[in-house]
Amino acid sequence: MNPVKHLLIADDHPLFLDGIEMIFSQTEKYKIVARAVNGQEVLNQLQQQKIDIAILDINMPAPNGFDLCKIIHDKYPSCHIVMLSMYHDHQFVDEILRTGAKAYLLKNAGKEDIFAALEEIELGRLYVSKDIKRYSIDNTSQKQAEFLKSFSLTKRELEVVKHIVSGKNSQEMAEMLNLSTYTINTHRKNILQKLGLKNSAALVKFAMTHQLD
Repeated sequence: MNPVKHLLIADDHPLFLDGIEMIFSQTEKYKIVARAVNGQEVLNQLQQQKIDIAILDINMPAPNGFDLCKIIHDKYPSCHIVMLSMYHDHQFVDEILRTGAKAYLLKNAGKEDIFAALEEIELGRLYVSKDIKRYSIDNTSQKQAEFLKSFSLTKRELEVVKHIVSGKNSQEMAEMLNLSTYTINTHRKNILQKLGLKNSAALVKFAMTHQLD
């Protein structure tokens, strides 16, 4: 049996949080273990306990959703972020996904949409609310495909790049990808050679410049 996923929900409207709690009270797969009404409370909760998924309102104060997403993505890479918003703009959706969110849901989404997003996240895929065209995900995939072609990287090498940027060492990557540390180090060497870089620090800067983090 899969372990229960611990959720944090955050919005500056308590009634909205009550509604989300009611949705998750109907399932045993997910458990809400923390609530927050601003960005600082979210960060406090993340310091105190392990959170698997954070469902965040993008318009929260101190810090706002964009900044909060960046902080969580950098400091707590194992925590998956689901962003809630009322904005339909494709560029806005793309930006928040590049910032580190795994799913983008409209605030009027139904419970089916919410659970669909969580299932996609568990499969390692991005999710955008069904009421928004899939332009954002398709566009992100296209950019990655163009990057791979430009620098002759394999999909596995791109995966290693992303893990390096998130701070994983070779042993951690080997365990996550079910590979040997020798294979991971070989990937590292090949990546640096293909990109013309000297070390991992240069690779991290390069990856962030190309929005691969």
